[in-house]
Amino acid sequence: MKIFVDQIECTGSGQCELIAPELFTILDSGLATVIDSTGAALDDGGEGVGADVPDAAVDAVRDAMDICPGACIHELGE
Repeated sequence: MKIFVDQIECTGSGQCELIAPELFTILDSGLATVIDSTGAALDDGGEGVGADVPDAAVDAVRDAMDICPGACIHELGE
């Protein structure tokens, strides 16, 4: 599973970062993005590239997708 954040839809609520801080961060712009396996925040929310989700974090990511008020967390290729 690879995910990205559509920053146009992002409200910056930070719920994703609270649920899965190892995969999401809120940037200085107030928008969320995904974090890659090296811990680096991806540009443009990771759109077009995506961040790999470890198997152990899939449930947390699904929870973040469900609770996100902007519905901006997507699987790459969906």
